[in-house]
Amino acid sequence: MQNLKAGDIVRTFGGGTRPIVWVGVGKVLATRGRRNAATPVIVRKSALAPNVPTRDLRVTKGHAFYLENVLIPVEFLVNHRSILWDDRAQEVELYHIETDMHDVLIANGAPAESYRDDGNRWLFQNGNSGWDLPPLEPCAPVLTGGPIVDAVWRRLLDMAGPRPGLPLTEEADVHLLADGQRIDWQSNVEGSYRFPLPRNVSELRLISRAGSPLEMGLARDPRQLGVAVHRLVAIAGTKTSIIEASDPRLSDGFHAYEADNGFRWTDGDAPLPLALFGDRPPTDLLLELTGMVRYPWFGERASDAA
Repeated sequence: MQNLKAGDIVRTFGGGTRPIVWVGVGKVLATRGRRNAATPVIVRKSALAPNVPTRDLRVTKGHAFYLENVLIPVEFLVNHRSILWDDRAQEVELYHIETDMHDVLIANGAPAESYRDDGNRWLFQNGNSGWDLPPLEPCAPVLTGGPIVDAVWRRLLDMAGPRPGLPLTEEADVHLLADGQRIDWQSNVEGSYRFPLPRNVSELRLISRAGSPLEMGLARDPRQLGVAVHRLVAIAGTKTSIIEASDPRLSDGFHAYEADNGFRWTDGDAPLPLALFGDRPPTDLLLELTGMVRYPWFGERASDAA
């Protein structure tokens, strides 16, 4: 690709040809541990189909592949098995081909889109030479989610074979930390966990195991998920107060409230502001959970492994 230039003719995935109008060349820095537009995604050999691509292929996260008659940016196909982030990359050289019309080209045998300016021309050192080119309509629908993307993601994951790495557990290990001291639940009835609280608590946190369904190859959800909270019930003698998961004060350590489901996921370490409980400190806290995931298991108890 480094030897191609404007005016050269390239073959398309559909069997036709197109002239090159611009070749983007860039060199950017990717910070380890901080994924951004420069962090490459590795598409392993045979990740898309047998011998497709023919060898490992590295592309930027927005680069789309033509699958099931649609274009899917590769970041939405990451499964951490056959398609994964190159978190070791530091200095990244970029090359991208723009043709007279947007089309699907062949990259290491894989159906990959030609360059389509979606606001990332700045990544290329010679971006100024392409500013005057008219925007191109995508040659196929571009999808980032929905049933087609979900089905493609699952198919490619299944092709990748068994999940390597740690075993998983369904035990969330839900507990509280009160001023740094662990508090385990005393009773659990149909997902309602009751915790006794010490007096004069100054900091309270809801703790559990957490894992990313995407990184564990379970679903496309990239979030770190702890437990799904439906509501909290603070008990002080005969008085109770209810804190719904929609309460905006549940913010740090919590993901956005999901109105359709009526819950809010934690990330595994969620502060519970004492202001939630009003002027009268509770003696017990009832935690109502409506969902958990499978979590990485680090060998705490053999009976927890699944």
